[in-house]
Amino acid sequence: MEKNMCEKDEDGTRNVPSLVDLCVQIAIDNVDCLGDVGEIDGKLLERILPHCSVEQLQYVEDSTQGRDLSPVTDKIWKRFYQMNFGEESYEEVVRRMNSSNVTFTWKKLYEEKLEEVKAALQRLIEGVMRQYMNGSARAA
Repeated sequence: MEKNMCEKDEDGTRNVPSLVDLCVQIAIDNVDCLGDVGEIDGKLLERILPHCSVEQLQYVEDSTQGRDLSPVTDKIWKRFYQMNFGEESYEEVVRRMNSSNVTFTWKKLYEEKLEEVKAALQRLIEGVMRQYMNGSARAA
């Protein structure tokens, strides 16, 4: 860690980070090395895991044995859903859950939406390929 961890307050006094804050910062700086976080306190995970990418968070959850991380990660998956699929899709999911009086984890909703998007992309590719093949057959 190369940055100066001692910051000065407005009055010029030094504000030295706690050992916990230093450890959290090191974990954030090395989030790509995280695996099983089952024994780490939930409050610390709430500070560390928001710095994960989708792939990193998926890896951490898959690696963690014997602990449900959804109380910590659900907010993060919700943010990923909004960022990757848009506010309109997010609002539609919330409307559906409210109207049917059911809830799902945002991770599950993210995974299902991702599969839906992949399937739509595959259908689009197949359609373009068919049109190309039909055009090639006519040109010959």
